[in-house]
Order: sequence, then structure tokens, then C-alpha cells
Amino acid sequence: MSFLLDTVGRTMLKPALRLMRMQMKLVSDPVQLRNAARRVDALGRQPDARTERVTAGSAPATWIDVKGAHKDLVVLYLHGGAFVAETPLLHGALLARICAEAHARGLMLSYRLSPEHRYPAALDDCVAAYRWLLEQGFAPDHIVVAGDSAGGNLTLALLLRLRDEVLPLPAGAVALSPVADLTFSGDSIRRNDGVDDMFSAEMMEPLVSVYLSQRSLRTHPHVSPVFGDFTGLPPLLLVVGSTELLLDDSVRVFHRAPNAQLLVWHGMPHVFPALDFLPQARAATLRIGHFMRGCFAGQAQPQVTDQAKAEVPIAAAEEAVKVALRVAAQPQRSGRAMLYLSLAIATGVLWLGALMIWPGPLVVLASPALWLATAVVAVFMVIEPSALGWRQLLWCLNANLWLGPACGVALFLFLRERSGQFTKAA
Repeated sequence: MSFLLDTVGRTMLKPALRLMRMQMKLVSDPVQLRNAARRVDALGRQPDARTERVTAGSAPATWIDVKGAHKDLVVLYLHGGAFVAETPLLHGALLARICAEAHARGLMLSYRLSPEHRYPAALDDCVAAYRWLLEQGFAPDHIVVAGDSAGGNLTLALLLRLRDEVLPLPAGAVALSPVADLTFSGDSIRRNDGVDDMFSAEMMEPLVSVYLSQRSLRTHPHVSPVFGDFTGLPPLLLVVGSTELLLDDSVRVFHRAPNAQLLVWHGMPHVFPALDFLPQARAATLRIGHFMRGCFAGQAQPQVTDQAKAEVPIAAAEEAVKVALRVAAQPQRSGRAMLYLSLAIATGVLWLGALMIWPGPLVVLASPALWLATAVVAVFMVIEPSALGWRQLLWCLNANLWLGPACGVALFLFLRERSGQFTKAA
């Protein structure tokens, strides 16, 4: 069952992300986006951990305790959501998986959201939460700060502000697909426009007025950390997908931070470690946990020299930034392809058998559910024509119509697997 769910998740991922991108283009009101995110998050599941609500400084927060965690080690997690939304189930599950690998507790902060509370409200809440952890007796070298997307921005900004305010620095930090430049001057904004399945370049600029009361703040290091000085900051791990609009945000921070490591995953979408049905996400979580354990032990070191950093171009193409360990194993295509082919044959034979036995044809013609399934499968195939050639796509559409939606999907997956179109980890 797990294999089936993983396969369905990987197959539906790109169409789902593109559909979400289309919806976000149509909705400009950040409050509506927040409500939509809340509805989607409600479909998620509770993290596999014990949770406890607390007030961490000036904002609510949730303790996430997984089995085997050391009670004196904590990951302060700053969720993403374009500064306007929070998805506690999605991010709670992600944090639980990270904490399981880091052997630490997690504290997920519910900082104030824009546009009701613009900058610096969210960052103030992050600083207050960090101070609260220190007041609770946690040693700074037993704290790692982590965040994704907008939370990645806050993670980097928090490091800079703690250093500027001469506060004890944490043991390390992890930023997943961080929004590090609110001027959006990175070349990947244009280079990956149309390649990024989740965002388009035109969606970036409206974020500024939602988060900032003054556009002149865009170049402040606490707003756009890519313009900050990272000297003296603790070890930093940056994780990003090669097709993201925000790829160069991570690359440019990597160049500026002496103690940074950079992991670029080929073909992965924004904040892909949250998508635990992807093998690349599971591999990334292992790397994140390994890095955090090194931070807690005082052993996290950059994996590249300054000379190697200089050889990584700031306008990095997909194959240019490969300073990470290749940890994600390739899926076994041959076995899966044969499984899909077997399913296609079996479901096709069953469908034909049902049609040949009365009242099979009547049941099929009179079943709205079967017609709806056939239509949904057909729409999915048409949305994803690039996965196959049009000729093979017509085979799948015909199988879907005459041999049933189950046969159509299985044949589509077989042809796609045989063509080697599943995304690969770098």
C-alpha cells in the first residue's frame, strides 16, 4: 500500500503543483490564500509525535517530541507560507521527520503573519522565541534553527540579527528553498520561469508589498539576507531544487557564508523535503538530520573549500552546482515497469470480461463513478503530455476509454517508467 501511495503521489505531483500555480495566479488576496492553505492543510495527518502548545516569547508555538529525542537538544522551526499563511499539519509532519533524524525535540513557532503584521513583526517573534529557549535553560550550542521558504528567510535573518545584537548564536541552521532576496534579482527567477512547476516570476513581486510597509527596506539584510555579512555565523545548510525560481537565492547565500554547505537536487520542486512520498525528500531528510547531529556535536564543517566555492557560478545552471553528496538512490525502473504492465493487462482483461458478461455493459454505461474516473484520468493524461509522446498518449487515452481507467493509468505509468521520465536525484 505504501508503494502504491508513493507512486500515485509522484505521478500526480507535477499536475498538482501546476494546478496550484494557476490558482495562486488567480487569487491576489493574501487572506484568501491563507484560507486556501488552511483548507489544504486540513487534509493532512497529525505528525507522528507528541505535541504540546506553549507560548514562546511573544507568539504561540508547538513542541514536537519524537521517540528517541534528546530533551536538551531542540530544533527551532520557522514555517514557510509566503509570510501570510501557516500549515501546521504539513510542517509539523516535516519537523517530526527531521527531529527523528536529528535526535532532537522540535519547537514550531506560529509567528505573526502579514499583511496584518508586516515586517519586522515575524522576525521579532523569532528573536523572542530564541530568547525564550535560552531562558528555559537550553544552551545555544544545543539549538539549531531551521525554516523553509519564507521561514528560510526568517532563519537567515535571525542569524544576522542575533549576531548584530550580540546574542549567543545557535549551533547551526538549515534553510530549505529560502526566499533570500526580496529584490528578486537572481538570474534563476528568469532562467527557471516556466520550468518551476510551483511558481512563476510574475508571482514574486506582489510578495513585497504584502510583507513590507516600505519598499525601500527590500535591500536590508534582515529582509533580504543575501545582502548580509555572514562572517562569524554558525554552520549553515542550504537545500534547494535545481528548477526553482529561487535557486540562485541559495547559491548566492552559499557564496557569502563561509560556513555554508549547499545541496542542489536535480528537478525537485520548492521545499521538496516536505513531500515525504518522494525518495529524494527522504534522502534530503537524512542529510538534514546528519548535518544537525554534527552541529550539536560541534563537528559540522563545510564540505567544500573556498577555492571550490569560487568555481561555482552565481548564475548556476542545473548541472553547475553539485557540491553535495549524491545520497538519493535511483528507483528500480525495470521492476516497476513490469508491475505496471502486469496491472494494465490484468485490469484490461477484467474490464473486457465484465463487458462480455450481462449485465456488465449496462452497469458500465449507467455508472457515473466510472465515467467520472475515466474523465479524470483522461484530463490527467492530457495535462502531462510531455511525459510521453503524443502517439503513446493516444494509446493510453484509448485504453482508458475502451479498457477502463485502471488499465489506462497502468499503461500510462508503464510507458512513462520505460521512458525514464521520473525525476532523479542529483
